[in-house]
Order: sequence, then C-alpha cells, then structure tokens
Amino acid sequence: MNKHILVVMRWLNDKDSVSQEELEKNNNEAYAANTHAAYEVYNAAAAADYDYVSQAVYWLGKYFERTGENSNDYRKELNK
Repeated sequence: MNKHILVVMRWLNDKDSVSQEELEKNNNEAYAANTHAAYEVYNAAAAADYDYVSQAVYWLGKYFERTGENSNDYRKELNK
C-alpha cells in the first residue's frame, strides 16, 4: 500500500484532515521516491498539494490502473 496515495485519498475525503504542511511533505517525498508507478504517485501528490481535485482524482485512477491495486483496500484502510 502506497503511503503517498493514502494521504491524497484522505485529503480527497476530507480536506481539513490533512494540513498544507503534510501535503507539501507528501509531495516532496513522493517526488523523491523511486516507487512503482512513481509518475502517477507524484502527480497525485502534487495535485493535492496545489488543491487540484480533478487532477488528483485522475492520477489516482491512473495509479490504480497501472498497479492493479484495489482502491477499495485503500478506502478500508482510511476507514480504520
């Protein structure tokens, strides 16, 4: 499970639950990380950092499409 994607999804569910500092940190860490689907992860994190909801949703979709991960697993994690 990608921690940067979790932050973006948490932000999309409730923008007040994630501080601007946390979004900036997530964006910077996502940029520095060399992860599978790094391009999608970075773009989703950057979109959240700059408050671009539609772009964040788009890149999340691309992330799940490319990795084959299940977005419902992420939603379950967020609801814990």
